[in-house]
Amino acid sequence: MCSRWFKWGMVVWVWIVLAGISGIPVRSAISGEMPLFRIGTGGLMGVYYPIGRALGMGFSSTGTADGRVAVAQTSGGSVANVRALAKKEIEAALVQADVAFRALKGTGPFSGEKTPSLQAIASLYPERLQMMVRKDAGIHGVRDMKNKTVSLDESGSGTLAVMRIVLDAYGLRETDLNPVYLKPEFTIESLAQRRLDGISLMSGTPAPAIAQIMSPQFSLVPVDPEIAATIHQRHPYLLPGVIPADTYPGVPEIPTLEVYALLVVREDVDEALVYELTKTLWNAETQRLLQAAHPLGHAITMQSALHGLTLALHPGAVQFYRQHHALPEGDAIP
Repeated sequence: MCSRWFKWGMVVWVWIVLAGISGIPVRSAISGEMPLFRIGTGGLMGVYYPIGRALGMGFSSTGTADGRVAVAQTSGGSVANVRALAKKEIEAALVQADVAFRALKGTGPFSGEKTPSLQAIASLYPERLQMMVRKDAGIHGVRDMKNKTVSLDESGSGTLAVMRIVLDAYGLRETDLNPVYLKPEFTIESLAQRRLDGISLMSGTPAPAIAQIMSPQFSLVPVDPEIAATIHQRHPYLLPGVIPADTYPGVPEIPTLEVYALLVVREDVDEALVYELTKTLWNAETQRLLQAAHPLGHAITMQSALHGLTLALHPGAVQFYRQHHALPEGDAIP
């Protein structure tokens, strides 16, 4: 299933990305004649996808990706991206910091699996847990989700990994809910037709899947600050945070959990290539593309590139940051 989504996402976005790059024959790329640099992202209605697409355009327009065309590929999310990196189905990926840490340690969804040695290029922006519910479902807090039909995102998503931690912190099991596992883009109609009581999404804000349907008929469920603090003690990469007021019009500030989204590669990727990728990430053209892709593109800055890392930096990234005085000698991770 995961491979099918990656291949489908690749085909779609080869057409779109290549359309903006002069002199590259689309037919050749799709037939397999054009080498690709594949970036694992997430679902169509998340934030990883537009950010990954902008990165692909930036890398391709400068020829940074070792002469290959950089393309964003849809996926099940962070966990699926780690597994795709392990199988060498992609060359880079956006991954939640908590998921990257568990892959590094071989715990959680990666228990018993052979995971790749991952290293970071940069921390991009904070992702926030967002639980949107129908007001008429009577869900005012996480414990009210018991016996309710709630989408926990799809298998392989970072959302599902975090929701399991949250439910456990509230003394609930996954089976205490009527859980369903849907990509965000497949939840909108189900919410509108009352087949779902709520959805959950670990994403940058605003999340398209939520922004598209948010109205006075829906609300966001908080993570109580005391619970968030307890979770942070057990899982240091998950931080207490807030969804700022009016992120979605008329919705007040909501306490929640947040974690950073990382751009990662396998440890064995060529150092010179990663240096060029890092350099291109922070050039003016890629920054323009990121800012045009999503409001969170403005949060992707070199000043915050080392925030919330749970992996060592790749040596190519280390070289770049040291040249720009962003990383002290001897440090590979802040």
